[in-house]
Amino acid sequence: MNSNKKNNNDKALKTISYANKRAVMLITVSIIALTSLAIFIFYYFLVSRLDIAKKRDEPVYFSVLFLDEKNEPYGAYVGIISSLHNRIGLIGLPRNISLWENKNSVRSVPLSELYKNGGESSVFRAIENSVDKPITYKITIDNNGISDIIDLIGGVEMYVEEPIEFEDKERGYKLSFDIGEWLFTGDKVISYLHYLRMKGYEDIETLYRLEDVIVNSMIGLIQNPELRTIIYSKDMRKSIPSHIKSNFRPPDIKAFFYILANSNERTLVINNIDARFDDNGILTPIFDGSAFVKQMEDLTAYVELKTQKSELNNEDVNLSVLNATDVAGLADRINIRMRYRGFSAGEYGNFTTNLNESVVLVRDGQIEKAFMVANEGRVTRVYASTDRRVLNNAVLILGKDYYEITQ
Repeated sequence: MNSNKKNNNDKALKTISYANKRAVMLITVSIIALTSLAIFIFYYFLVSRLDIAKKRDEPVYFSVLFLDEKNEPYGAYVGIISSLHNRIGLIGLPRNISLWENKNSVRSVPLSELYKNGGESSVFRAIENSVDKPITYKITIDNNGISDIIDLIGGVEMYVEEPIEFEDKERGYKLSFDIGEWLFTGDKVISYLHYLRMKGYEDIETLYRLEDVIVNSMIGLIQNPELRTIIYSKDMRKSIPSHIKSNFRPPDIKAFFYILANSNERTLVINNIDARFDDNGILTPIFDGSAFVKQMEDLTAYVELKTQKSELNNEDVNLSVLNATDVAGLADRINIRMRYRGFSAGEYGNFTTNLNESVVLVRDGQIEKAFMVANEGRVTRVYASTDRRVLNNAVLILGKDYYEITQ
């Protein structure tokens, strides 16, 4: 009997011990789960990779893919952000650019084909492999997103150099603008992206149109403090990301919009990819892509510049001067004066029509160059009108208001 009683006691003790172990395990697992959840919530909602990179003084790489109404790429950009130095650098990738999907790939594949075969993930993977940099943020924007974002910021101011009369009834695109400054709403921007005139270079021209929209939007932010305040508002930080597909988290969005809200003429620079058509007629980064890697490293170095003083001088600006007044010889005279001020000589001549207001146009995505010309010429109107085929990277169009006309 005593033996049975002892066995029962042993069983009871084992049961209690097992229950205690289960309780301890349950409590431990619960603590680990709650801690992990707390860490995840803290990281997801409060910690930005941009902020971490800012503390470490490191760049962050990202890529943006633009899609049209047929779900085909307009083109893409690969970029660098330095939140410490408040700068963004971009390299434009036309949809016919050929990239390497994997590091061991023998053959490069056009961006449009990459998207067709593997979607956006295939495009971003190829960009990452081709620049040999980790792409932290991957962003996709379609026509609806582009249009909605433009309307959310109140449209984008653009400059029309030549009258535009364009209509595509089948797809619903229409533009009708005379020379001068115009506010492009979302639907007009989409139409503008389809307004192509460079026969045989439509892929490149589409990228130029995208660049116009991006750079003019940035110029609008630089010149309009109220718009920068609106951009950084809580409502805008919620609205704009909802119109794109990305892996942005709330703190990432806040950190990125902080850069936009504190933008200046040195915040954004856009480069064109160094590429050529190979023997098969495929546009490919030169030197088997090594030039693309070097280009990204050079742009990273610019974006990470710690000095607030510009590295650019007036001589870095190849300036074209055009006379849009009745004053004979004005372009020649002002061209000489701008050369005395250090600007590299470009073309000069007459504009197609007379204008009341002077304007500076930037051709190559370097906003800073346009503002250098504008400051010297006391011009307040600055716009992007991208055309990287020409040697002049900035144009000064002299209107009747130009201050040196009577001097």
